[in-house]
Amino acid sequence: MPAGKVDYDLTTFFPLFSSYIYRLCSDVVSIQYATKSVLCDFEADNVVYLELRSTPRAVPTALPPITKTDYVDAILATIKAHNGGPGPLHTTLILSIDRRSTLEDALDTVDIAIARRAQGVVGIDLCGDPSKGTVSDLRPAFTKAHTAGLGVCVHFGEIPSADASELEEMLSWQPHRIGHAIYMPGEIKDEVRRRALGVELCLSCNVHAKMLPKGGGLEEHHFGEWCKDGRGAVVALCTDDVGVFCSPLSQEYYLAAKHFKLEQGDIQRLCEDMVGIVFAEEAEKDRLRDLYLQWFHQI
Repeated sequence: MPAGKVDYDLTTFFPLFSSYIYRLCSDVVSIQYATKSVLCDFEADNVVYLELRSTPRAVPTALPPITKTDYVDAILATIKAHNGGPGPLHTTLILSIDRRSTLEDALDTVDIAIARRAQGVVGIDLCGDPSKGTVSDLRPAFTKAHTAGLGVCVHFGEIPSADASELEEMLSWQPHRIGHAIYMPGEIKDEVRRRALGVELCLSCNVHAKMLPKGGGLEEHHFGEWCKDGRGAVVALCTDDVGVFCSPLSQEYYLAAKHFKLEQGDIQRLCEDMVGIVFAEEAEKDRLRDLYLQWFHQI
C-alpha cells in the first residue's frame, strides 16, 4: 500500500466523504462514472457477487437538481448496464442510512428501497460516524424495512463506547448481518451466535484505521475468533473502503489466509458459507455455489 495513503482513522475517515467525495460526485454523470469505475474494479478483482452500498442524497445545486430517488436511479441504471455485460459479476444495491439521519429522512430512504426492489435494491444498512446519533430514533425505519422483506445490516460495535444498550437496540431490529463487530460483551456475542447472524469483517480497514483494541495488528484481529468459532455465526470477508484503504477483496482473502494460517479447505468453507447470508434469491445463491464448486475442483 502506498505510504501515507491509508492513515485514516475514524476522525478523518468520514470528513473525506463530506469534504471531497460528495462534492466530486455531484451530478448524474459523475455518480454514474464513479459507480462504473467501482464495478469495473471489483470485476477485475474476479469478484462474482457484489452488494454495493450507497447513502442516497439529494443534490439541489446540480443542474438539473437531483433528488434522492434520482441519485438511486443513476446508480441502478449503471448496475443494470454492467450486469447485462458478458462478465460473471452480478451486482445489487444496499441503501445506507446515516446514524445522524432524521427519522423522516430514514423512512424516505426505506420507501425508495421498497419502490426499487424490482430494479435491484436488496437491503438497508445503518452506517456513519459511530460516535454520533441516537440509533433508537431510527427503529421505525428499520422495522419497516424488515417487514417489507428487505435485507437489514448494521454497522455494529465499532468503538469501545458502544455500550450494550445500543447494541441490544440494534439487535432488536432483527438484522440479518452485523458489520465490524469489534466491541461486544460476551452476552451479545452469544446472541449473535444463537441467531446465526452474518458477521461482516474488514481486516485492512480495522487495522489501518486503528479500530482494534490497543491499535492491534492483523494477528490480533477478531477474524480469528469468529472464523473458526463453529458456533452459529457466519463470517463474510468484506472491503470497507477499497478506495480509502487500498485493499481489494482478493487482498483481504490473502491477508486472512496468511495471518490466520487458513488452508484451502478453510477458504472454501468461508466462501460457501457466505452464500447463505447474501441478500439474493435462491437462483443467485445456486449460481454462486456452482461457481465455487467449479473453482475449487480446478485447484
